[in-house]
Amino acid sequence: MTGTSPSPALSSAAKLGGGAWDTDTQEVHGGQTWQLCGDAFVEDFSVTTNALGAPAAALTAVRDALDRVHHYPPADCAKALAHLSEFMGKWPTDQLLLGNGASEFIDLVMRVATREGGGAYRAGPFEAAYREYDRAATAADRPTYSWHQVQRGLPDGHRIGVTVIIHPNSPTGDFTPLDQLEAWIRQRQPCEAADAVFVIDESFMPFCGPDWRRHSALELVARYPERVLVIHSWTKLWSCPGLRLGSVAASRAWIRTLKRLQTPWSCNTLAQAFCAAAAKDKAYMQSTWQLLPPWKRRQEQLLRAFPLRWAVNESSPVWVPWVYVDCGGELVAERAHDAALRAGCPVRWCRSFGRPQCLRLGVRSPEHQDVLMAAWRREFAPDGVEEVDERHRPGDDDVDSGRVSLTG
Repeated sequence: MTGTSPSPALSSAAKLGGGAWDTDTQEVHGGQTWQLCGDAFVEDFSVTTNALGAPAAALTAVRDALDRVHHYPPADCAKALAHLSEFMGKWPTDQLLLGNGASEFIDLVMRVATREGGGAYRAGPFEAAYREYDRAATAADRPTYSWHQVQRGLPDGHRIGVTVIIHPNSPTGDFTPLDQLEAWIRQRQPCEAADAVFVIDESFMPFCGPDWRRHSALELVARYPERVLVIHSWTKLWSCPGLRLGSVAASRAWIRTLKRLQTPWSCNTLAQAFCAAAAKDKAYMQSTWQLLPPWKRRQEQLLRAFPLRWAVNESSPVWVPWVYVDCGGELVAERAHDAALRAGCPVRWCRSFGRPQCLRLGVRSPEHQDVLMAAWRREFAPDGVEEVDERHRPGDDDVDSGRVSLTG
């Protein structure tokens, strides 16, 4: 696509999330900077939504549901819950709550979890993690500690009330095996309140493959009903962030507690129709599991072959739908971010995660990968970066889905 490039002033605004965020009260999130590209927009690498776009059948269901917008949405979300339950391996519908994106449940849990010893919030054991939980904890007047701060010791009288593990973790892409998760949950530590909970955010877990439930923390809810809640943002898997669709799975007691505080009709008519249709679209899921892993392999290979030798996170499984890359320095990462924006391919600069030398790139199709990499080769050519040798460019054979393991 051709068109005008964003101006330098807009590029500066993009570094703060396109100027769309009130950083005194909100956490910066991806998905805003694409608007700054204007007619030059090609593809949004700044988000981690499914590269296939929304399921066609679900979009048709949304259009049909427009004829019902003069009615209130079903208060019990019964049809959407029934289909989502099937998708989640027949998860009990009375242990499942639908809402306005995962953010609604992130807020609710931070509001209602224990306050013993201040009910502090502990982030997972990663160098960087999704910051919306930090915002919600702060809004709920909870002290906030990193995993490593807790290991060094809490102030007298403080206890951990909520521990959050992003599974797999964003932005780094690290994945914690289920047995390790269970060990943390089972072995209550002295620093934890007696009724402390673990929130496991599994917004990307279904990308794993047809057997994703075997690796999911949903397996732990029955074993630790008072201690485990699992949150999903379905906007990632089904590429529908504009609709807002999320869920929480937990014990019946926890669901009733959350439901009492949930705003009525928080899951609107269009979102419910989308959910019911997407959850039963098996062909879409097969395409997701077949195409995205080889596309990620290719994207990583292009980055490894780039003469600046940026480092990708080699421990991130191939099914995780993004690439976390260390550019070696903040100025290089900033330059790469700006060049991508000018090319119509915005990426996520991880400065807001406290990792200003890193970028996160959503996995995208090969043709869009090539546009982004060409922009970076042009940007860094004055530094002695030449065209990547064609021998290192992944070909069609490299993106054959049969060559890629879903768990590698």
